[in-house]
Amino acid sequence: MKYKKALWLILGTLILALSFNIFFVPYNIVCSGIGGVAILFKYLFNLDEVITITMLGVMFWLIGMIFLDKKDIFKSLWIILLFPAFVYLTRLAIDYVDLSIDSNLLACVAGGISFGFGFGLIAREGYFVTGFDIITKILDNYFKMHSMVILCIINFIIIFISGYIFGFEMFIYAVIAFVIYLMVTDKVILGIDHNKSFYIITNKQDEMKKFILEELGHGVTILKGRGAYSNEKKYILFVSIPTRDYYKLRDGMKRIDKEAFFVVSSAYEVGGGK
Repeated sequence: MKYKKALWLILGTLILALSFNIFFVPYNIVCSGIGGVAILFKYLFNLDEVITITMLGVMFWLIGMIFLDKKDIFKSLWIILLFPAFVYLTRLAIDYVDLSIDSNLLACVAGGISFGFGFGLIAREGYFVTGFDIITKILDNYFKMHSMVILCIINFIIIFISGYIFGFEMFIYAVIAFVIYLMVTDKVILGIDHNKSFYIITNKQDEMKKFILEELGHGVTILKGRGAYSNEKKYILFVSIPTRDYYKLRDGMKRIDKEAFFVVSSAYEVGGGK
């Protein structure tokens, strides 16, 4: 299992580096994080991206060692160092291959997808990647600020600065890449939901239970509740089903009790039970 995790982490870091060098650097698309800062520093101060990424990554890692759990931070050091190493090596490799793209829009979309995929592979294993995620964790721990809000604020500041430097059009491309990157990261971390969870409040719980058990062939749990306004006892049926059975349950439920109240949510993982 450790070797499998290490392979996923290495693959994720490699994808990050390739995405950075192929889709972001050549077009000055400042998507997010340390990579975005590195592109800005290259343009403003002619400072090599690898140097910027390494310096900021190590600096944020040292800050994390002070304010966060040392065990969690220490294990991420090799990823933080591996990323600039891969940026350097992949940059050498792609010099021998023409990977240029004529469309900035295509570059930002492809970059957002690939960068989000690589980041998600690393983040879902609980590792820090490039440094700014360490800062968001610190602010979350000490000031109770939502990490996603902090991440968006930091990255939009970087993107706004890039818009001022590279122009409004590049600002739009950077925003598109960032939004796609967040969406793909979320999907990689959580996975694509293959199940739906239903919470059903009905006065015909016996008929509903029979329908779910016998016609759909799924288990169901009956919970006792009470209406806050009416103070009446309510029965809540909870069931998780494959997404393909969503309409079967919904339509059957409405057929049995048109007045039934229900809530549906995505279930990214279902385990245990029959």
